[in-house]
Amino acid sequence: MTTLPLITGAESLYPLITAGQAAVRAAESHGTPEALAAVDKALCELPVNFLDAPAEETLHGALRTLTLVDEDAEEWKLLADVEHTVSLLLHHGPTVPVEQDPAVKSVVKLAGVCLAKSDDDEPLSARAWERAYWAAVEALALVVRAVRGEEVGGAVQFDRRMTAFLTAVRRAIPYRALCETRRALFEAASSYGLFAIEMRQPVPTGRWDWARRIKNAVYRFELVPPLVQDAPYPYGSVAVQRLNEDGMAGPVRYFPLGPDEERRRAVSEALFRI
Repeated sequence: MTTLPLITGAESLYPLITAGQAAVRAAESHGTPEALAAVDKALCELPVNFLDAPAEETLHGALRTLTLVDEDAEEWKLLADVEHTVSLLLHHGPTVPVEQDPAVKSVVKLAGVCLAKSDDDEPLSARAWERAYWAAVEALALVVRAVRGEEVGGAVQFDRRMTAFLTAVRRAIPYRALCETRRALFEAASSYGLFAIEMRQPVPTGRWDWARRIKNAVYRFELVPPLVQDAPYPYGSVAVQRLNEDGMAGPVRYFPLGPDEERRRAVSEALFRI
C-alpha cells in the first residue's frame, strides 16, 4: 500500500498542489507511462495529516486508479505496437496481403479495445474511448489503402490522421485517472485551508463542455461557435453559469471572444485537453 507523508506545518502545502497540477497538465499534453508516474509521485508527496477523511479517501482512490494505467497496462503495449508496425509499413512498404499485414492487424486490435472500452460504465472515460475509436476507424481506412498501394492523400494527410488516432488513445488511457487526480488535488487544497480552485473537469452530459470548482461554487463553461446565440458575437463566445453550494443555478452569461487568435486558440486548447 502506498505510504503517504506527514507534515507539521502548512508553509509548503501550496507548492505541492501546484506541482500536482503541473504533472496533470504534462500528462494531458502527452500521455505516457512516464508522465503518469510523475502524477503518481506528485500525489504521493501530499501530506495526509492535514486531510479530512473524504479528501484522504479521494486521494487513495486516485492513486488506485493510476495503478491501472501504469507502464504494464496492455493499452500502452498495443499503442507501441501500432507505432512500430505503421512505421515499418511507411519505411519498407507492404509485403503481404491486407489481412496479413502487421500494421492493419495492430490498428484493428487497438480499435477493438477502444470500442470495448467505449461501453464503460464510467461515462467520462467512455466518451474518451469513443473518440479514440472513431479516430481509429479513420486511421485504419488509410492504413488499408496504403497496404493496397492506393492513394492516401499524401504523407501529411496520413501523418495527421495517424497522429490524431494515437493522440486520442493517449488521452483515453489515463482519462479517468486524471479526472480523479484533479478532484483529489482540489479536495486536498480545501482540506489544507488553501483557496481551492479545481482544474478543468469534463461534464458528462448536457450542454456544458467543462466545469471548475472555486471554493464552494461550481462554474460551468460552454464554448459557443459564432452566431449561435442571439447576441451577434462574430468570433464566438464562452457561456458561463455559476452553481451555488445549495445547487441553485445563476443566469448564463456570455463572454465574447475577440479577433485575438492566440486567445481563441487558448480556449480551444482548454476544450481539447478535456
